[in-house]
Amino acid sequence: MRGTTRRLYDFEFMYVIAGEMRVHFSNEPDPITYNAGDLLFLQSADYHRIEITSAPGAQLLGIHFDFYDELDIGNDLGVIVDEQAVHDDQFCFLPVNGQGDAIFARRYTSIPQEIVRWMDSIKDEFMSARPEFETVCRGLMLLIITALMRHQEKIVRVTLPAYDKALHELTKELHQNMHMQWSNSAMAHRLNLSEDHFIRLFKETFGTTPYQYLQRIRHHEAIKYLRESDLKIEYIGTLVGYKDLHQFSHVFKKWQGVSPEMYRRMCNIL
Repeated sequence: MRGTTRRLYDFEFMYVIAGEMRVHFSNEPDPITYNAGDLLFLQSADYHRIEITSAPGAQLLGIHFDFYDELDIGNDLGVIVDEQAVHDDQFCFLPVNGQGDAIFARRYTSIPQEIVRWMDSIKDEFMSARPEFETVCRGLMLLIITALMRHQEKIVRVTLPAYDKALHELTKELHQNMHMQWSNSAMAHRLNLSEDHFIRLFKETFGTTPYQYLQRIRHHEAIKYLRESDLKIEYIGTLVGYKDLHQFSHVFKKWQGVSPEMYRRMCNIL
């Protein structure tokens, strides 16, 4: 699926939960490929086009932000630039180091999972509009920015090319068949690896263990069902791979902080 070329007034982090995308930048000769576990950083005013290259699609988590509170978003001004009516004074400023170079890369691989959890929390806080949610979001953004500045981008993948391809094929299958009862030993067997070796390679490639990765894609799918459908909660748990309501509720609350029942009620109130 090909997107349209666009620019932003602010900045955006986009995390690839599952699938693959290519991002075409106007000042790059070739597109940059982002796989599951990668983080895209989009700069203000940067022309870019996002192309989803995996079937049936990709699962993404994105948040918009600015560094210096320059952008006051109202009804007459969104974060995506309307090229027919450009507001040059609304483009946000990017922090640079002492040499004037940008301190953020366009692509981060295998980022720490706490960054993803903080992004999830920002999304939930913003949607809830609870008292002082803006302060909470700013605090979480400071944690994300600090963690990224400490995180060294992996220039060279430590996995062999053959395993790298096989691991990404496996994540596609996990996304398409999350209802199945996957185990580390079964996944390792598919790649003809020992269980310990498989877990190490998976974590080096995606920044998280196979179990945590599977829980995350199940959680995001469960959130979608709870928000957008009237399916019974127990049935939703079955669809995303949990054997009973108790297990589903326990894992969901661990990730979200509230039970599936409470989360659905909160969504209906908003």
